[in-house]
Amino acid sequence: MRALVLWEVSKKQQYIFSSNKLKENRGASIIIEDIVEKMPYRIELKYKDYLIYNGGGSSLYNFPDTNYAKEFIRKVSKKVLKEYPGIELFMVLEEYDEEVDPIIEKIDNAYKNLAIKKNRREYSGGQLSFGIERLCESTGLPASHEVYEDDRKRYISSEIKKKTGYSNKNADKFDNLMPVKYSIKEFGDLTDGDKNYLAVVHIDGNQMGKKLNKLKEGFKYDKGNTKETNNEYLRALKKFSDDIKDAFEGSFKHMANIIKANEDELNKDTKIKEGKFPLIPIIIAGDDITYVTNGKIGIESARVFLEYLNKINININGEDINLNACAGVAITKASYPFSKTYALAEDLCSSAKKKILKDYANSDADYSLIDWHIEQGDIMGSISDIREAHYKSLDGNKLNIRPLYLNNDEKWTSYSSFLEAYEYITKLEIDDKKAGRSKIKTLREILKKGERNTELYLSSNKLLNYFPRLTKTSGNYCFYEGHCVYYDVIEAMDLFIPLKGGK
Repeated sequence: MRALVLWEVSKKQQYIFSSNKLKENRGASIIIEDIVEKMPYRIELKYKDYLIYNGGGSSLYNFPDTNYAKEFIRKVSKKVLKEYPGIELFMVLEEYDEEVDPIIEKIDNAYKNLAIKKNRREYSGGQLSFGIERLCESTGLPASHEVYEDDRKRYISSEIKKKTGYSNKNADKFDNLMPVKYSIKEFGDLTDGDKNYLAVVHIDGNQMGKKLNKLKEGFKYDKGNTKETNNEYLRALKKFSDDIKDAFEGSFKHMANIIKANEDELNKDTKIKEGKFPLIPIIIAGDDITYVTNGKIGIESARVFLEYLNKINININGEDINLNACAGVAITKASYPFSKTYALAEDLCSSAKKKILKDYANSDADYSLIDWHIEQGDIMGSISDIREAHYKSLDGNKLNIRPLYLNNDEKWTSYSSFLEAYEYITKLEIDDKKAGRSKIKTLREILKKGERNTELYLSSNKLLNYFPRLTKTSGNYCFYEGHCVYYDVIEAMDLFIPLKGGK
């Protein structure tokens, strides 16, 4: 009997983002990449011959017999338990007869069993402390090491010791995607100038489950062809996984190159000319992407990434399929707790995906969207709670038009509308005069009062012509279809630098 082994590093986000220290976050990410993509082959190089795909913290292997599969599970588990404190690993084994059993059903069954195992977490308990030890400030676990950082003694757990050790290693994947060797040690190195803000960007591919189901539909089992069909499907599954990985990594690399090409424009707000490139990859795993960048280019960097991705097709069963994804951009001060900023970015990405489902219910329509939030204080609740509480005018209009479509000409709630509004408030001149910055800032507060107050303010300050209707709208006084069309851009104007050459 052959055997599939499906395994996954669980709670990846919690492991990576539990700390507010860059070297611990980066080290944790490199550890997961190392465990999934390299560590098994250091145990035994031949394991590589049985890999179907890996990435995103999970891997699928196809072994020639059950005993070999069990040996793999035992050796990998032992090494992780011994050398990687804090890593939670789940593994399942699925036996099958390649002459009789459809491999598609067996892989699906392995995923079901993995989900059941994760939900049970039968052996996840344990006493972590006896209450008499010094505790690690990052993990809350008993401290077992002393280190000196910034001229002070710090007590850390074995988990943090491992993470900081890996932070000094080269991550080959990250290095290959960056246009320069990056040397940023702290989040504060991302910024310079008057605005000490960073952006955490989380990007997730759309409808990957549907695409995988479409791949499965291309393989039919008839009497006597099970083994051949199984082998064909495994090859196709590997290609599908590789194509997704290449597309998202290629989009990241393109975005990084565009940032490099805008070096002169970014010099004032970053330390790019000091060799501190304002981009830090954190997770690059298939269609799951997270990176950190300077707060002023967070929105535009996500736009560049998604637009490049939209140009890429992958072939599934002879049909070219467009790739789309959604991006959440959380912009906060560099000192803000990193785990909270990441959680907000994830929530924003989810908000963008929900927008498609709401606008195109019971449809296969698929587009790329971007959503963002600029946090000035403490984050309270989900992004929907925040907008319900703080992004409505007194007359009931929504102040935001986000999330924004990137490649959908049907909708006026698009990134092109946002850019059009940005051009008006920053460049529009009437009789050689632009709208005064202080008046634009005041308008932001007036918009909260509603359409009538906005009309009075624009008229009394002779600003009506500075805030015209946008191309796809017909409303007056900055409002259209229950939304304010200028609030998003006024809020973002101090934390927004357009990136040239993105298209």
